[in-house]
Amino acid sequence: MRERGRAWVYTLLLMPLLFVGGFVVSEAYAVLTHNSPSLLRDSLRNLTRREVLEPTDAFRSALAEVEAHFYGKPPAIDKLTYTSINGMLSALEDPYTRFMDPDAFRRMQEDTTGSFTGIGALLEDAPGGARIVRPLPNSPAQKAGLQPGDIIIAVDGKSLERVALDEAVRMIRGPRFTEVKLTIRRGEQEPFTVTIKRDLVESPTVDVYLEDDANKIYRIWLQNFSEKAPILLDRALRQIKQEGGRAIILDLRANPGGLLDSAIEVASRFIPGDKVVVSVVGRQGLLERKYTLRGRYANLEVPMVVLINGGSASASEIVAGALRDHKIAPLIGEESFGKGLVQTVIQTSHNTAVAVTTAKYLTPNGTDLNAKIVDGKRVGGLKPDIEVKNPEDWRMTEEDKARDKQLQKALEVLREQLNATQRGDSVLRAQSDGEVSR
Repeated sequence: MRERGRAWVYTLLLMPLLFVGGFVVSEAYAVLTHNSPSLLRDSLRNLTRREVLEPTDAFRSALAEVEAHFYGKPPAIDKLTYTSINGMLSALEDPYTRFMDPDAFRRMQEDTTGSFTGIGALLEDAPGGARIVRPLPNSPAQKAGLQPGDIIIAVDGKSLERVALDEAVRMIRGPRFTEVKLTIRRGEQEPFTVTIKRDLVESPTVDVYLEDDANKIYRIWLQNFSEKAPILLDRALRQIKQEGGRAIILDLRANPGGLLDSAIEVASRFIPGDKVVVSVVGRQGLLERKYTLRGRYANLEVPMVVLINGGSASASEIVAGALRDHKIAPLIGEESFGKGLVQTVIQTSHNTAVAVTTAKYLTPNGTDLNAKIVDGKRVGGLKPDIEVKNPEDWRMTEEDKARDKQLQKALEVLREQLNATQRGDSVLRAQSDGEVSR
């Protein structure tokens, strides 16, 4: 989209120049044939005189010329406009400042509120399509028999071969009770098609696992920072406290972030007192410091570690950085993504919006969370205190837990702190819908 956007901007900027150039050449020819060099000099002088650019006038003028002279039928006006805006934003060279058309803006609102209409499956990029990380409990995807590891290679007959994950999600989602046909590749089997009726889906937020029943070590898998995250986290912490939990693993792996307010709420459950969670720095310097919220501390007073990986971004990094800086929990796993920039979402006309990068985040100790490009390589994010890499083909599912080296290291660290003499078994205790499974 960005490349196409840039191409359109170049087209829109060059089009008036081509017409102006044509006018000058024609006039110059007429001037020369009439032996009037002074007129030519005046025309060239007018051409080189700088004028204040009026962006809206320039766009309207270019758009009018395209509509009047393009040899084929131009795309719809909304597509021309949206593509031009994306092209303008690409000049900022900031991957997080972006324009949202009505569909994209609606999806963003759904994601942050924690519910949407679709098939109910966590997806990730995969060669040739989108891989299902896991179907959500009681979702249309689960009822249709989709499995972790299945790769969606087409939606309603349209291939996902060169389609970005965000666009694939857009194609799969749709109005409630409508149907979508997914072509699935499962292992070595021949691809098959399944028809699923879309329905309202609650986005997963908090799952609770008793990872060591003998030593009461619990893992809280916090999957996003939606509006519901703090409430669901409170439910999980109450359950752990009632069951006599002795240690906690806060799992922020593959958590892409979400709302800053939710991040402050979550950090406040674990950090006692009036402490800085994150500093917000704009182009003019420090804008504000965000502190823990009064009355939110869960007061579990148990050993704790945090799991992070390359999918931990934004709000995840804020919480992880704050817990480490305040010596609440060490970080175990892999370097986080490194998205330490603040986006302000501003609604514009016709149900569109623009997310503009307005500041950056620093941890309480002043660590810049945003990744940098050094010698052509992306460097940054939070570095774990204990680095542990999982196999490249590892999946964050119950079925693949035995190969989760990061989780095993976290359990090892906590058992040492508890002076545990034996290991216990792992049990899924509760999921974000509140249903308990034993």
